[in-house]
Amino acid sequence: MKPELPARIEYVHLQWDGPKTWEEKAKLKGPTDYGVYQIYGYHPVHGADCLLYIGKASDQPFAERLKQEVDWMYDADFGRLSIYVGRCSGWDGTPTDREWARQIDLSEKLLILAHRPGWNAQKNIEWKSKELSRLHIFNWGCHRSILPEVSGLRYTSVFDDEAEYKQFATPKG
Repeated sequence: MKPELPARIEYVHLQWDGPKTWEEKAKLKGPTDYGVYQIYGYHPVHGADCLLYIGKASDQPFAERLKQEVDWMYDADFGRLSIYVGRCSGWDGTPTDREWARQIDLSEKLLILAHRPGWNAQKNIEWKSKELSRLHIFNWGCHRSILPEVSGLRYTSVFDDEAEYKQFATPKG
């Protein structure tokens, strides 16, 4: 069965800034300090200085949200953890708080699906979400190792019925 494509693609622009040290996170409490964040450090399987976690700060600024991330203090390489913050941006001005929170929530989920950081639990992300399938994220600035563009059509399960795909013959001639 052919997948149903979304009627409209929603574009989200994230302007990334970093690296920030764990101590610098306390300064991230201004009116624009909301969005998605990445934490980099040591992972026992993936090695040093890799993407460990993607999180969001939508109801509270980064400073408040990152204060709750207390488990990182027990990381063996805590002193070298770095944080990158992605703030929503674009040409249409600041959306309503509700819309901003929705964009941040969806962006976090799609970035987790696309990058699968070592310490994220993906248990509450709906892989076949129609809302995620129509999202397209542009990552600008210091986005570190995440992809510059992430398409919901690519990273959700919209096109996963590979058995249904028609095989094309090689053109002769």
